[in-house]
Amino acid sequence: MPALFIFYFFVSNKLYNLGRYSVLQPVQPGSKVTSVIIMEIEVKGSTEPYQILLEPYAIVIPGEIFICTPTSRQFKMWNHSKTFICFQWERINSSCHVIEVEPSSGRIEENECFDFSLTVTGGKAENIVTSLVCHIQHHHEPVTLAVEVSFKGPTVTLNVPSIDFGPIRPREQTQTTLFLTNTTQLEASWILERKHQDSQISVEPSRGLLPPLASCNVDVLFKPHSCQLFETELELTVENGTGCHLSVRADVQSSHVCLLNCTLSFPELYVGASATGTVTLFNQTLLPSQFSWLAELQGKQASLCSATFDPSSGTLGPKVSMEITVTFTAHTDLELTEVAAVCEVQGMNSPLVVGIVAKPKKLSVSYSVPGVCPNGQSPSTPVLEFGDGVILKSAVSKQLLITNQTAIPAPFTVEAEYFTCHALKPNKQPEKRFAYVTNPLHSLQAKKAEEKAHEEFVSSLLAHGKGAAFFVTPHTGTLGAFESRAVDVTAYTDMWGEYTDHLICKVGDLKPVLIPIHMTVKGCPLYFQMTGPRAQDQNQGPIIQFGTHVSGGDTVSRSLRINNPTMFDIRLDWETYNVDQNDGKLLDFVVVFGDAFPLKDADGNEVLSSALRLSSFNETAWEKTRTTVSEETSASLQSLTDVEEEEYMSEDERGEEEETCLYPSLGKKKLISVHIRPHMGNLSDYPFCITPQQIVIPAKSSRAIHVSFTPLTLSGAARKSRCVGLALGFMNLDSELAACVPGKVGRAQGLDLEPVRVDLLAAVQTAALLVQAEEDDGVLEFCASAGDLLMANSNNEIVVREFDITQSFQLKNTSEMPLHFSLGTQPPFSVVKPKPRGPTSTSRNPPSGDNQSLVLKPQHSMRVKVAFHCSLPLLDHVEQTDEEIPPGVKLIHGANGQMKLRFEQNLLIHYSNNTLQTVPLCAHLDLPTLRLSAVSVDFGLCYVGQTQTREVNLYSCGAHMFWKSITKSVEGDSHVFGVTPDFGLLGSKEHRVTSSSQCLQISFTPGDDREFSTLLVIRSPLIKTSVTLQLRGTGSFDEMSRSS
Repeated sequence: MPALFIFYFFVSNKLYNLGRYSVLQPVQPGSKVTSVIIMEIEVKGSTEPYQILLEPYAIVIPGEIFICTPTSRQFKMWNHSKTFICFQWERINSSCHVIEVEPSSGRIEENECFDFSLTVTGGKAENIVTSLVCHIQHHHEPVTLAVEVSFKGPTVTLNVPSIDFGPIRPREQTQTTLFLTNTTQLEASWILERKHQDSQISVEPSRGLLPPLASCNVDVLFKPHSCQLFETELELTVENGTGCHLSVRADVQSSHVCLLNCTLSFPELYVGASATGTVTLFNQTLLPSQFSWLAELQGKQASLCSATFDPSSGTLGPKVSMEITVTFTAHTDLELTEVAAVCEVQGMNSPLVVGIVAKPKKLSVSYSVPGVCPNGQSPSTPVLEFGDGVILKSAVSKQLLITNQTAIPAPFTVEAEYFTCHALKPNKQPEKRFAYVTNPLHSLQAKKAEEKAHEEFVSSLLAHGKGAAFFVTPHTGTLGAFESRAVDVTAYTDMWGEYTDHLICKVGDLKPVLIPIHMTVKGCPLYFQMTGPRAQDQNQGPIIQFGTHVSGGDTVSRSLRINNPTMFDIRLDWETYNVDQNDGKLLDFVVVFGDAFPLKDADGNEVLSSALRLSSFNETAWEKTRTTVSEETSASLQSLTDVEEEEYMSEDERGEEEETCLYPSLGKKKLISVHIRPHMGNLSDYPFCITPQQIVIPAKSSRAIHVSFTPLTLSGAARKSRCVGLALGFMNLDSELAACVPGKVGRAQGLDLEPVRVDLLAAVQTAALLVQAEEDDGVLEFCASAGDLLMANSNNEIVVREFDITQSFQLKNTSEMPLHFSLGTQPPFSVVKPKPRGPTSTSRNPPSGDNQSLVLKPQHSMRVKVAFHCSLPLLDHVEQTDEEIPPGVKLIHGANGQMKLRFEQNLLIHYSNNTLQTVPLCAHLDLPTLRLSAVSVDFGLCYVGQTQTREVNLYSCGAHMFWKSITKSVEGDSHVFGVTPDFGLLGSKEHRVTSSSQCLQISFTPGDDREFSTLLVIRSPLIKTSVTLQLRGTGSFDEMSRSS
């Protein structure tokens, strides 16, 4: 805005000079003053208002702050004016609140800011929105700062929003404790009082002063006068603060309990067995009620029964139903109708009464086999059928279910009638196993120890010598109410046969029940010492392999020990058969009159009456009618598997036997027996034979038999024959008690029983040794190089020497007899020092060479060394024609010019029986070859006396070799030509390279003005034909032929 300013200057006592630049300057002393002028100056200009900014322009304090607590906030004031400003802040100081700024006055220079602190202090809980005024000097409008803040006073809280005394009886006093908490930093003065006056409720204490963040307890007491639904309200008042309201209620009632069922019935009740039922008590009020059941039943029949209650007493919650378990026991089988149980409830005048009705029942037990249908039988008498294929020495278990159909517990016992056992099954197997683990024993040893313990346990069960035992677990115990107890019946056997027995089951006072048992055991109790007992294929004995023998050799015998671990003597009757692979027979039809295997004495004579057996093995009249009989019985043969037997007996014998035993005893003989079985082979005692053919193996003992093989004599072109046979041992029992126990066990014998089988294998062949060479093709190969014929002597001269290449192979006698033989070869092969050796000792023959008789023991081997002799005359075969070259020698040309000589012969093995065996020998001799890269070298015109050179490559292929060059000339021109080098070695002996080369420097120095000519010849001791190079050159004095 424009402004007018007038300035007056008064000059007194001093003189001022207005200089050149209009600057007033004082006049120096001594100067002359001519005149004095007083000036009046008028100045005009424009102004602008103050530029003042608050940062922030308003202060809002979030949340709530407590009263009487100063709170500060910072802000700034900016002076953007052209000059300084002076400020003055007003102060709000009311009766409740104080708001002020520090500093309250001051000065702010231009373009600067000033920091202020706003302090608010509340005196009353409320929300304040106001403005604080700041006066600026020379500024018409003051600056205002907006302020917003909320103040709050102390707050006291209760720990519960309401009080519910719940159900309560009249004139009973109850109380509850309240927790008052001051949640602020201010002291709180509080009052808790009834909103409506009521003498039934009181508060102690009703007022107080709480320090900051403190708590106190207040007891609220309630004592009702009568039944009612009481409701009221308590008010909590806080001075200058926030209080609350608390609702109070109570339900004043009296006790009342009822029974939901007044009669208890037991439809399934058994004499002496407890039965349970339930009755329900219901509390019809909100008050807990105390109840108690009388221990003694009431009524006329109360002495015939008893009852217990669970729980017998207790507290019944409000509006809660409780089931009471009643355990009732009847001591009679009479119907009970006049029995009652009594329950007393505290606070009720009349007790609660429950009537009890029951009809007790007696003990009843049933028996069954899991998974087996009754098939029309009575369910109470099942059959334990172990089957017709129980394997000998294998434990087979069946289960018998004993079901208690009543609630009466009863003891029971179960045991076999005849095949019983009294040994206890080990119950401490886990402890034993733990002991094995803790002891420093290997796990395999621990397993063997467990197996041994099990074997001892089974042996103790079968110690009675009956051949079988039925072990029952558990054999005794208590059968609980409605319990189905599974009883495991395990059958242990060590003898074949068809077993029948009964399981005696007795439960409580009931009559014992007999459960039939049936089992057919198959297998062989005998075992060979060399194989040990077998769990499967018990009738299969060892496979006796006699190995390979020389045709017409001596008889070989093997001893086999057979063990009998049973309690019975078992007789074995042996028969040997030869098996022909081309035999087309399928069945053997055997007819036996009397005993198939009668008992014989030491001389082989029958002790009892002899038996005549007609079989398909003998060419008799029976053989002629076999076809007719087979056709008539073909339909029945289709259902046969192993053996089908038809007996011809008298009716009296048959009827008597059916009553006593399943199999005939020694006193009852079969007149005629017909057996049809699979064809085994041809009955013969050559080349296999077993002695003795009849042997009795005592109980718990062993005996040895001898199996022999007589090698066949081969004829014609046959070199090897394979002999396959088998031996069948038919088991018989000479003891009548062992063969049959009437009604309990019957055992088949002889042809009715599967025999013991021993497979017999052998081979007969002519004398032959097994040749074991490094090469799979069986050819003994030699590799040599003709370059190895050259060597340097002590004077470094190349000389020719002969050498040998050796290879070895092994001869092994795989037969069972010593072989006599000799070795023979032809040059250039020879045999060098054969060295025999065996698995345990060496041969007694000293080392020998060609045509010396040698002996190689069975399963012994011999290392044979064969040498290939390499000499210079072998290289003569290179120049020979196909007609001149000897047999077995062949010259081989390679694709890259390489040549080899191949020598093929046989090492002859001459046996003592004039048989011959050959071992192929093959030797490869690498030959060297030479060639030049050029046929001739022509130097052309050369200046006399000046040397010219040319390069020619000398190539070698195949074996390494030594070479030397010479020059030949008819006119004596050799001296003008030179070769560098003139000798050397081509090829590497160590690396066996297939080809190599040598660069030859050919020089020509003419001595005259004429033509020169010579022949360069390169020779090697290993190559019959030399390599030549024609050299030419012409001397000249013409300067044009001089080379630069």
